[in-house]
Amino acid sequence: MKLLLKRLQTDWPCWTAVAFFALLPFSRLSEIPLSIFALSLPFLARSAEHRQRIRQVSLIVIPIFLCFWLPLVVSSLDSYLPQKSWSTSIAGLRYLAAALSMAVLLRADSARWRVVRWTSFLLVFWAVDGFVQLIFGNDLFGIAMHPDRLNAMFIKNYQFFGPTLAMLSPILLEHARRHWPAWAWVAAFTLTLGAVLIAGMRAGWLLMGVVLMVYMWLMFRHENRELKKVSLSIPVFVITTIISAYLISPLFQARVDQSLALQQGSQAAIDAASTYRLPIFKTSLKMFRAHPVNGVGVRAFPEAYMEYAEEGDFHIQRSGGKRGGIHAHNVVLEVMADTGTVGLVGMVAALVLIFRLWLGMTPARRNEAFPFALSLALILFPLNSHFALYGTYMSSLIWVLFGLWVASIDTGPGNETREE
Repeated sequence: MKLLLKRLQTDWPCWTAVAFFALLPFSRLSEIPLSIFALSLPFLARSAEHRQRIRQVSLIVIPIFLCFWLPLVVSSLDSYLPQKSWSTSIAGLRYLAAALSMAVLLRADSARWRVVRWTSFLLVFWAVDGFVQLIFGNDLFGIAMHPDRLNAMFIKNYQFFGPTLAMLSPILLEHARRHWPAWAWVAAFTLTLGAVLIAGMRAGWLLMGVVLMVYMWLMFRHENRELKKVSLSIPVFVITTIISAYLISPLFQARVDQSLALQQGSQAAIDAASTYRLPIFKTSLKMFRAHPVNGVGVRAFPEAYMEYAEEGDFHIQRSGGKRGGIHAHNVVLEVMADTGTVGLVGMVAALVLIFRLWLGMTPARRNEAFPFALSLALILFPLNSHFALYGTYMSSLIWVLFGLWVASIDTGPGNETREE
């Protein structure tokens, strides 16, 4: 019993991080692990050793956080929805506290890789669960497939399944690359790719394409010589997976056919192929032009949309005039519309700081941070359709991954080595 309590005292940060990823399908339940990390900060600060670590990583975390947070505050000053904007801004402080706590609690390489290991198993389970739902109509827990998309454990939040699996795929693929045989890496990639394809969300498809390009490049590096042997088989598996997904998944067929409508070139065809995102993009730009300094206010997009949308807007008509677009569906446009030029400057400054952080890390530390850094790059990849950047789901995911990245930074002697 004492041994169990000792292990729990040592390992609870790892399991809390894994619980965050495990609870992502269940609406706001993932906020519980995030809040546990945030609330841990004042208790950690009671230790002199932890205070030193917090001060050291604060020099990195706080400037990047301010690039994200200050535009939220500035946009709240004259927001279309002041209460929503101010509550979002104030609540955003928990991301800073959580990231700093994770930098302390998950500093040991063995702790982070325990998170990677169990999150990898979770992602494999999600992928298998998706195939079960496609084949039988219900997943392993009896959850029925949503009429519009494959949802697996994401239940009503069906649109998150495929893109989330794609965004977190580097965690699985890095664990497989470092700990599994070469053939198992190919199997893991093929399984993930197949699940993302049958989910029917094109944002996920694009991200898996980016992942494939990154790993094709990595495979020709010296430390990946074992994977070089199977690299020639990857295109075969990819093509086979795509063809199989098209044959077995009506959702995949429908999305491919919808995408091919772009070839017609007409405005109606483009609107249909983009799932009527173009009116949202245009309205986002109108908001920015009307409020170029600090935008319409963070999370005030739905309210402002009703004013700036063109007459006969598809989304407003579809809702019977009650609402329009919920968010901009693109990270750059959302920053422009919600927080204006202040937000754009903050975003560019944050990217510069993050790039400098990456360049300033030793090769060994970059190796430790790589799965989290690549996942963040996929989330923020600008040439894609996105979920709401300032929404709880995406903001929480970004800052937990960043917390894991920051935890890999060696700020002094005594850094523990990774357990194999």
